[in-house]
Amino acid sequence: YLRLLGFDTLYPDSDLDDADLAQIAHDEERILLSRDRGLLMRSLVVHGYCLRTKDSEEQLTAVLHRFSLFDQIQDTPRCLRCNGILQPIAKEAIIDRLEPKTKRYYHEFQICQDCEQIYWQGSHYPKLRQFVAAVKQNRG
Repeated sequence: YLRLLGFDTLYPDSDLDDADLAQIAHDEERILLSRDRGLLMRSLVVHGYCLRTKDSEEQLTAVLHRFSLFDQIQDTPRCLRCNGILQPIAKEAIIDRLEPKTKRYYHEFQICQDCEQIYWQGSHYPKLRQFVAAVKQNRG
């Protein structure tokens, strides 16, 4: 969800151990979000936050409140696959990579600068916008 809201977010590989995660957070000056208190107590972890729930939407709301991030929500998400920056791209430049119905019904596209994943405002888009609007309203 953080990437959907435009936040620079690293989801580490599951094969990394606590020491690796702490080192990455330290080296990249990231806030480490975890439910693992032991991980958050490591000396290398300068900024961390313990997530108290397993529900990802509740976690999102808690993080946005804790770090006062509501005003920093972006209209353009990050790449959901790799966290890269999305940029507009002409349909003609990617036409050979699109499915037939996507070619026919959609005309505006974005591409990730890093992994070249293609995005468009498909049938799921209104539901995603509703979700983002609900998150913004949940400042409580």
